[in-house]
This record gives sequence, C-alpha cells and structure tokens, in this order.
Amino acid sequence: MSSTEIHGAAVTGSTNLKRTIGLPGALGISFHQIVGGGVIALTGTAIAITGGGTPLAYVLATVLVMLVTVPVAALGAAMPATGGAYTYASRLIHPGAGFANMWLWTLGNLSLSIYGLAAGEYLNSLFPALNSTVVAISMLVFFYLVNLFGAALSARLGVILAVVMLIAFTLYIIAGFLDLQYWSVFTHPIPNGALELFKAAALLSFAARGGQVVAELGDELKNPGRTIPIACLGGTMFAGLLYVLLAMPATGVLPLPEVAGKPMSVVAEHVLNPAGFTFFVIGGSFVALISSLNSNMLWGTKALLASIEDGWFPTKLGAVNRRFGTPHWLLTIMFVIGIAPILMNIDMANIANAASALQQINAVIILIASIRLRKIFPQAHANSPFKIGYRTHWALLVAGIAISIWQFMLLTSDLTTAVIISAMTWIALGTVWALIRYRRIGASAAPDQHPTRTAEITTLA
Repeated sequence: MSSTEIHGAAVTGSTNLKRTIGLPGALGISFHQIVGGGVIALTGTAIAITGGGTPLAYVLATVLVMLVTVPVAALGAAMPATGGAYTYASRLIHPGAGFANMWLWTLGNLSLSIYGLAAGEYLNSLFPALNSTVVAISMLVFFYLVNLFGAALSARLGVILAVVMLIAFTLYIIAGFLDLQYWSVFTHPIPNGALELFKAAALLSFAARGGQVVAELGDELKNPGRTIPIACLGGTMFAGLLYVLLAMPATGVLPLPEVAGKPMSVVAEHVLNPAGFTFFVIGGSFVALISSLNSNMLWGTKALLASIEDGWFPTKLGAVNRRFGTPHWLLTIMFVIGIAPILMNIDMANIANAASALQQINAVIILIASIRLRKIFPQAHANSPFKIGYRTHWALLVAGIAISIWQFMLLTSDLTTAVIISAMTWIALGTVWALIRYRRIGASAAPDQHPTRTAEITTLA
C-alpha cells in the first residue's frame, strides 16, 4: 500500500507504523488490558451479585475468555495485522463484516471512561478534596498526550506501571489473607442462585478479557507470530490466577454487606496500615486503572485505521505522524469517545455491561474469521508458529460462539433504556454510513480482490 503525505508532516496507512514493541512490551500491554480497570472497578459489583461466589465467578470468567482467546491467538500468529478486529473480519469473511466489527469495536472503547471514573473514585477515597470527575478527565488528557508521542513510549510506561502494580497487589493479597475472617462465605458460592453466579461471570469476563488486543498491533510488534500467542494466552492465565487471589480478601475480610458494590479500597484500608493503604490506592488501584486506560488508547485506534485504508472513511482521517508513528486524528476520536460518558454522567456499571456486551459480538465475528483462515490462506496457517488442531478449533469455535451469545443476553438484560437507545443510534448511524461507502468499496477489501494485502499476509506468516 502506498503512503500519502499530508502537509509534509504525516502519512497514512498501517505500513507507516513502527515495529517498536517487543515481547516484554506486548506482555505489558496484555497484562494491563486484562489486569487493571476491570478487577478494580467490578469486583465490588460482582460481590453484590453473587457474594461468596465472586472468586468462582472469576475462575469461570477466565475459562470462558480462554475458550475465545485460543483461536484468536492462533489467528494473530498466522496473520499478524494492524486492526485485527477489522482486518480479520474483512479479509476472511466479508468487507461488510469487517466494517460492522470495527464499528462496534470502536464503540466498545467507552470502557476508557470506566478506567478514568474508577481512578477518580480511588484517589477521592484517599484525598477527599479531589473531584473524581476532574481526575478522570485529567487522566484521559494525559494518556491521550502520551500516546501521541508513540507506541514505544506508551509500552515502556506500561512495563514500569506493571511492576508497581504487582508490588501493590501482592501487599494487598498477603495482608488480606492474614486477616481473612469469613471463610464460610466461600462454602456458599451460589447464595443467589446459579443464574446470578453466571451473570457475575459474564460481567467479570470484561475484566478477564483483553489479552487478545495484542493482535490489534501486528504492524508494531517485533516477531508478531511468536509474540501474539504468548502475550494473549500468558497474560490471560496469569490474570485469572491474580484475580482469584485478589477476590478472596475482597470477599472474606469484612461482612458481605460492607463490601457489596464497594471499591476494593474498603478492604485495603482495613488490612493495611496508613502507608500501605496509600501505596495500594496509588500504586495498585490507581495505577491499574490508568494502565488499562493507557493500553486501551494504544490499541483502540487500530481497527479504525485499517478500515480507512480500504476507503470506509476519508484518507486524511488516518494520518500517521511521521516522527512518532501515531494516528493523531484517530487518537482524538478515541479521546472524545472516552470522555463523553464522563461528561454525560452515565453510571459505570451500565458502561461496563454495554462495553462487555459489544465484545461478545466482536468475539463471535473473530471466531468465525479464525476458522475461515484455514480455507482462504492455507499456507499462512501451515506456516504459523502457533496452531491448533482442526477438531479442537471447531470445538472452541462452537463453544465460544455459544458462550458469547449467552453472555450477550445476560449483559443486555440489565441495560437502561437510555444506554440501549444510544447503542442502537450508533448502530443505525454505522449502517447508513456503510451503505453509502460500500458502493465505493464493493468487494475490494475481500481476499480474492485484494492481491497486495494477500501477499503481505502470506509474507508475514
């Protein structure tokens, strides 16, 4: 694909992104996208839903996410590409499927507001004079600027934040287990019924999901065929273990009514001395949230960037800064999507449910794309450093689709009318735009009509 200069300062296209992210950086991105905002923001919500079943709900959520992650990791290893949410669906299913997946994927970046709002709440618990909304907006602005200066800077910052966060979480886990009083709550893992347990697991899949976003960064990864599966699968399994260890003190140190629907800082303040509590809030909770925000900014633009290359949007919208290799206009769109729910004062639980529900649709489309790779690019599949057997692949495909549909139904059952109307409006706008632009694109994004991109995929594999 050719590069086009824009005012002498920027070029367009994913081929102008820089391969600056190695395995440690990719693991940091995976780690932060999984372990971070979700566990901090949603553990209290899960306790309110299923009480002592919260650790088990995290186990179920991790298993469910792994069923989806394995085929995605195999797809990413065989076909590393920028904006996999768009590219995989477009090249392996249909251009329209690529646009639909990208459009929903982009709206799913509403989760940026969750991380900002929760970060504000945690700082407010430590410094009551700080306004949580102001903190949320400030964090979005800061990491918007960080990501404007390049993926390498963002990834390096992510590794540093990961070390700080792990130290803080380890302190919390050790102190929490030493003061764990209510072991009996774990003997009743389904106090409100199996449906509520599975509903909590569906919600917590938002916290356990995220490792596969590394596949969005194919053109910015060193040795992507090896890096993608290690980062995706390794990050998810480690996150699941850590979540269970965090959830047990959060659930069993204090009586359930005192922690249901509350942030983890309630338990941390009880088990840690003032200095330890301050470190947990800043180095653990706050850092976890802003780290997720940072990594979300890094990968969230890539599907939109890939769709611009195929002509779904004006070319200049995909301008990539020549010096830093970052799509500044798309990052600005991400910033607006992230800050809008904060300014509109939308409830955090509704945002989480909506974002997680959208991810279920994304998962189904990518799972279908993963099995199509075997037929459309058999050589790429054969050359992949990470493959799964044919029967195993089909079993994971069927299980993953069934689980995603079921989770979608659970997550959307509690959405408010305002959130549903907003989502439907977004979908309607995307449908109209797709119908208008498709006449220009036609089948040009399909594999058999896109020899240049097909050659790139075969070469990368």
